[in-house]
Amino acid sequence: MHKPITLSTCAFPVSPSDRDGVAKHFDMAMEAGFDGFELAMVPMESSGILRDAALACGAKVVAIHGMLDGDSCSPDPAKRAASAEKAWRYLEEFAGFAPSPIVEHYHNRFNDLSRGEYFRDAVAQLLEKTEAAGYTFCMENAPYKPEYDERFPPVAEIADFARSFGENRMFMTFDLNHANLHEDPVEVAAQNAQLVRHIHVSDNQGHREQHMLPGMGVIDFKAVLSALYNNGYDGPCNLEVVFPKGAVVDVNAYRQVYEYMKNIEISGE
Repeated sequence: MHKPITLSTCAFPVSPSDRDGVAKHFDMAMEAGFDGFELAMVPMESSGILRDAALACGAKVVAIHGMLDGDSCSPDPAKRAASAEKAWRYLEEFAGFAPSPIVEHYHNRFNDLSRGEYFRDAVAQLLEKTEAAGYTFCMENAPYKPEYDERFPPVAEIADFARSFGENRMFMTFDLNHANLHEDPVEVAAQNAQLVRHIHVSDNQGHREQHMLPGMGVIDFKAVLSALYNNGYDGPCNLEVVFPKGAVVDVNAYRQVYEYMKNIEISGE
């Protein structure tokens, strides 16, 4: 693979409040070869630690994972407004990294159609603020979680949702792990690649969202990544992984993951 390979900080096996630990893992991942980072969701009180550590080590920030929550679908307009405002306060901490993409979850997973309108209202409130800050807004395709969610929204629905805000206002984060659970990830990647501005790469066994290291599950990364890059996506290959419990996550562990992705041959390169 000749594309930039980046890493979500969710891979760091330290508390986000551990200032020295966060800085250490930035340094190790950069030494291993990673070309940049997605700053993943951390508690509001730890956001400054993550931001300052990225700045201190000179890391390239390729995305910010936002914090919009389930109240974004509430029938109560005050709760929706509070959800959007809380999400914005978090993103505001990282506004210096704009126009990096911001990633928000698609929470409209209800059978009640009115919930979709409530969600749209909250997202519109947040979008107005992120646009003013210069961010690129990306909505992430949803995982298949029948034990929690009333319904599964397909990638096409989320793509239509993004387009409904008008040209070049909202884009997509394509999560390979999510797409592999209930759709053909190669097919939906090819169909929506031109709308994608950011991706999440991790593995699973095809049944549940697992965020496994690439090669530990069943996803055909060559096929899915080729479908993305050959149909319009031109951003980094961003890994959103979690190391197995008990793994020693040092520079060698990061290097093994980086080298695995580097050696994947993308057709058309």
